[in-house]
Amino acid sequence: MADSLVALGLLRADQAQLEEAERLVREGLAMSRRNLPPGHPGVAKATTALGRVLEERGKYAEAIKALEEAVRLRSARGGAAPDLAASLSELANTHFYAGHYDASDSLNRRVLTIYREIFGERHPLVADALINLGAIQSERGHYGEAEQYYRQALDITQSWYGKDHPETASALSMLGRTLVFENRLDEAVVPLERALAIQERVYGKAHPRVASALNELGRVAQQQGKLEDAEKDYSRMAGIYRSVYGDKHYLIGIALSNLGSVYLAREEYARAERLFREVVKRFTETLSADHLNTGIARIKLGRALVRQNRYQEAEVESLAGYEILVRQTSSSVSWLKSARQDLVAEYQALNQPEKASKFQQEVAADERNAHGAASSK
Repeated sequence: MADSLVALGLLRADQAQLEEAERLVREGLAMSRRNLPPGHPGVAKATTALGRVLEERGKYAEAIKALEEAVRLRSARGGAAPDLAASLSELANTHFYAGHYDASDSLNRRVLTIYREIFGERHPLVADALINLGAIQSERGHYGEAEQYYRQALDITQSWYGKDHPETASALSMLGRTLVFENRLDEAVVPLERALAIQERVYGKAHPRVASALNELGRVAQQQGKLEDAEKDYSRMAGIYRSVYGDKHYLIGIALSNLGSVYLAREEYARAERLFREVVKRFTETLSADHLNTGIARIKLGRALVRQNRYQEAEVESLAGYEILVRQTSSSVSWLKSARQDLVAEYQALNQPEKASKFQQEVAADERNAHGAASSK
């Protein structure tokens, strides 16, 4: 009975019915604890499931606590290596979404080693670990490394499941996302449209995986100057996340932040400002004040303000975002470059030439590095 409750809870999580998923898994875990010895594999399995559901609900601190307990349970009595790796993988995912990239990277490398030892090089669980490592490199701005991980994962996943499977779609989405970051837009459209078609067929029109594919297609449309298409994609994405998560999830902030970027491109600066202020507040509450997403949102808010010649307010936001990103990402990340350019404009307007000079030097270094990279190709 407990196993069935947990399995049904995980199915509800896959169906994005997260409140029901948590209720079922908690009921199954409580039943397991009442009827099994503390170190029984069933207790560890249910504890891992609870951690996964809490992670999907954005309750990262609670999820980390549950998953660390699951890892402890599965390690204490020499639990089976695949089960331990499953708990470690969920813990790594939760650290990733919480912005703890070093912890996630370390855990995912451990998971990858375990899965390769057990299953060899060509197993879907190996592909999952490779995707996770690629996501970390992408967040850090190391897009070439991320692409290598994603291509390895796609090759494994597609050969195992076939070309029309949701796991293949997930790998296609991640590859397409990195190609967008590398500004290879025409290449990116093909895997992203394939991914969206598969996800809609499998999950229906209103599922987080569909929203994720829309996010990447919106990004392509935006960079191609197709702002109406981008607005439609991001608006639909926000609607899906609200229907699934209510109004308190960071993923809604992702959608609204992207929608604000469309308004910024249209020179609707006051409209963009309102959205970015909401996004900063949402990320601060659901992630943290020093999360990368919060930093990017503050840089975007600074840009909306500087476009309205509100330099004093803009400087506060641009500098705060810059300081968050400079501690956590590669110096070549596009939003870090944007922050430097905006800070130069702000300090010049505020008649603070020494501060402007510092960021002018960083902008010049960016340009030299970009020229050097282009020359070496």
